[in-house]
Amino acid sequence: MKKKAEKLCIFLVITLCSYTLFIEEVPETPLFKRNSVWITHNKEKREKKMKTLVLTGLFATLTAGTASADLLYSQSFENTDWLGGKYYDTGDAAFDHWLENNDGEAAVNGDGFSAWYGAFDSPNVGLTDGDYVGVTNYGSQGYYDGDQGYQMSDLDGFMELHFDGYEGSATTVSLAIYIASTGYETADSFSIHWGSDPVSGTLYSLDGADGDGNGSVMEDAAGAWMFLEFDVSTLGEGHLHIRGASNSGSEAYFIDAISIYGAAVPAPGALALLGLAGLASRRRRK
Repeated sequence: MKKKAEKLCIFLVITLCSYTLFIEEVPETPLFKRNSVWITHNKEKREKKMKTLVLTGLFATLTAGTASADLLYSQSFENTDWLGGKYYDTGDAAFDHWLENNDGEAAVNGDGFSAWYGAFDSPNVGLTDGDYVGVTNYGSQGYYDGDQGYQMSDLDGFMELHFDGYEGSATTVSLAIYIASTGYETADSFSIHWGSDPVSGTLYSLDGADGDGNGSVMEDAAGAWMFLEFDVSTLGEGHLHIRGASNSGSEAYFIDAISIYGAAVPAPGALALLGLAGLASRRRRK
């Protein structure tokens, strides 16, 4: 697509230059004076044709230039360097803190994403006892996009995954999630958010306290990959983050295929052509 757009840009630049030369370099000889009515009419027809060609080309270039400009951030966790063994948090499980990667263990942080731990009101061991969290290729559920994904399980607290590789306005967010099939409890939850507002910024929520109040909402959503897409165009600037809470090794959440899209903008080449078109028009009027 990029090469095609570049070729089209070159063609249109040549066309614009030809159009400008055609307008300005017609010699004023006696022949043109003797047949001025016929020559003027024919010249105007050709100028009209050239203008139509230029404008059509500019529209095509604008379209081609924006076709691949919408994706702001994507992540499918396919970097094999992020794989490793159980993750052991070296921080204090009694306090909220950002998590850090440890050598030889599954990466909790990577290109454009960072993990955070939050303690329960009655703090437990959190992730200090070693848990399967972070980038993984483990599990019979497979993965939505590729061979790897991101896992949260046996958190003994809250865990948030922040996709802070893109911070700003967006139009659409999409991702795939998998809730492992097992029994869930009131304290278990999983939610997806945009920005910092916990109410208007909540895009999706599963709460073990809902339904029968004993995890049935979580259990009903379990057992299959779900592809979710959200309109975030009215939520202002921010970033995507996912929050989970659980207290058992079988209570696992998997995340994959993150995409964040924004409004398309004309490619620089297309804007340059618009500028050339303006110059050509200006030179014609002089």
